[in-house]
Amino acid sequence: MNIVIAGGGTGGHLFPCIALAHTFMKQESQTKILFIGTGVGMEARIVPTHGFLFQPIAAAGFVGKPFFGKMRALSLIFVGIFQAISHLIRFSPDLVIGIGGYASCPVMLAAFFLRMKRVILEPNLIPGMMNQIVAPFVHLAVTAFHETKTLLRTKKIVCLGVPVRAEILDAATTLLKKEQTTQKKTLLILGGSQGAQSLNQAIISALPVLKEMPIQLIHQTGEKEAAEVSAAYKQCGVNGEVFPFIEKMSEVYLKADFVLSRAGAGTLSELAMMGLPALLVPFPGAKGHQQKNAESFVNAGAADIILNHDLTCETLVAKIKAILSDPEKCSNMAKAARTLAHPNAANDIVSACFSLVRGDTATAAGNP
Repeated sequence: MNIVIAGGGTGGHLFPCIALAHTFMKQESQTKILFIGTGVGMEARIVPTHGFLFQPIAAAGFVGKPFFGKMRALSLIFVGIFQAISHLIRFSPDLVIGIGGYASCPVMLAAFFLRMKRVILEPNLIPGMMNQIVAPFVHLAVTAFHETKTLLRTKKIVCLGVPVRAEILDAATTLLKKEQTTQKKTLLILGGSQGAQSLNQAIISALPVLKEMPIQLIHQTGEKEAAEVSAAYKQCGVNGEVFPFIEKMSEVYLKADFVLSRAGAGTLSELAMMGLPALLVPFPGAKGHQQKNAESFVNAGAADIILNHDLTCETLVAKIKAILSDPEKCSNMAKAARTLAHPNAANDIVSACFSLVRGDTATAAGNP
């Protein structure tokens, strides 16, 4: 069976795709998988390291761009569609899967024109614009949040969660067996695969206070501000671990007791799997997608939240102190996070896809 997976741009889009690809191979070893994304996105670098084929198309972001940026993005959709048609005809897939984002839309539209079977994954509570565009034309839509099922214009929809990498699943099992110690608590700071300037700057401002607290820090900064953040740690005398990007997230999750993070769907699915309490600072762009994701976790008791416009050194330190000084609250947040996990998401999605390709529509469509 030949499968095309379209998407990328950020780790939140890419790593669930990679988890899904590995699960396809595990369930049926003869499956061939082709990733399609942009040549400048992180997918072009990371996908080949996992042993999968990759082909680029032209695509650019639309949301938040000025007028001429929007016009350029629209024009590239048509270029991307023709490039995707060429890739699809040569690869001849049995199924095309899109996980949203500007790299996914041209491929899904090309698959529609070629009458290939199509599935979209929507990891955010509020569907992205590109998934909203293609949703009426797919055979199956898979969501991570039950609330999303009312927000996509498609009859074929099921909530199965976000695929999580196998090493995260293994780490979650290990963490459950981990003995609690009296050592310093570890705060893991994640700004997403591209980093988060407001989080980085808030942490830099808070370092003199955090230095006096019984915690140790692991900080993913993104490439652009790695040097600045690392220099700030050294200047303040804080012996934290600072990384531009963390490839082996399972290892740092095992060290973490608490997470300060953006609220991307991929990260939240991993935090839920690991049962890690979190303080979430949603990215303010993208029409509030991350805020809705975060509010879902807050309402479940799995996280606390600071909106980006309220993020200051004072509010950040106060929240961190309030959570880490209350072990019972941390424990309850961890338990609540685990209730939001979908440990079988990848297997369930792959099974639904195989059923769709083989014509078992009742199984593929799931429960409405």
